[in-house]
Amino acid sequence: MKTKKTILIIASALILLFGFTLAFLLFIPQFSEEKIVHIRPGDNASQIAAKLQEAGIIRSKTMFIALAKLQRADRHLITGSYIFGGQANLWQTVKRLREGKSEAITITFPEGLSLYKTCQKIDRSGLMPFDSLLAAANNPALVKRLTGLELKSLEGFLYPETYRFSIALSADSILAIQTAEFFRRMQEAGIDTKSIPNFYQKLILASIVEKEAGPASERPLIAGVFMNRMARGMKLQSCPTVDYILEPKGIRRSVLTYKDTQMDSPYNTYRYLGLPPTPIANPSVESILAVLNPKPSSYLYFFSDRKGKNVFSASYSEHLAKQKTR
Repeated sequence: MKTKKTILIIASALILLFGFTLAFLLFIPQFSEEKIVHIRPGDNASQIAAKLQEAGIIRSKTMFIALAKLQRADRHLITGSYIFGGQANLWQTVKRLREGKSEAITITFPEGLSLYKTCQKIDRSGLMPFDSLLAAANNPALVKRLTGLELKSLEGFLYPETYRFSIALSADSILAIQTAEFFRRMQEAGIDTKSIPNFYQKLILASIVEKEAGPASERPLIAGVFMNRMARGMKLQSCPTVDYILEPKGIRRSVLTYKDTQMDSPYNTYRYLGLPPTPIANPSVESILAVLNPKPSSYLYFFSDRKGKNVFSASYSEHLAKQKTR
């Protein structure tokens, strides 16, 4: 009797576990960035499932195929572009196959993302290849048309925001939407980019402030520190400017090496005075306002406390002392 009871308990537990697993796979949403999947003539549910699992959109390829067959979504697939991902469970994902082709994709760009990373993010979504975007963003003719400025790059002008892009857009149009959002945000904040002297230089500094700041409240103070250093003929010595050089090489360091800080690049503010030639990221309006309204102080130095904040000092000796006690 005990043996039968034990078997019954184990069997019940396995059934319960199977039920929970099935419910988890079917109905618990899996968050992922939206991605365009192109369905071509001859593609079947198995091939689509492989693409979705590789992209991290579904948890189980087997369950996707089984559910597609159950819903008959694997029959008579319409060729075209579909958007998968977001906050969707497996049931909703399969349902998208039955609903037909998608027309737009949502992509979120965080504050402080560089042009390089922005193009990578769009490329990963399937909306537009990296090389096409980067070439367009570095086309002086397009830059002049979108900004009105004689510049070589749109770095700094691709405003960080969540966008809903039509999947039929060209590279130029994608960049135009982001740039238009930049100028809309400036106008909304009362920033007249044409009347501010040396606005582009301020945008460059704002991009550095964006990458250096911990809490938003630090931004005006950090802007003031960099202005103090430039006023005294000191190098900015900003780590994010060196990170910007390393980024296309696939190098990411928590702490820069001495060799990193000695690289020969106009972006290396450890080696060269003044600002780099372009922004190093796409800053938020808050960082731009911080540069336009810096907080006065006697500070000339700061360093990260590795807890999300910065520690400020007025002298190098004070700076070194605080680093030793952190």
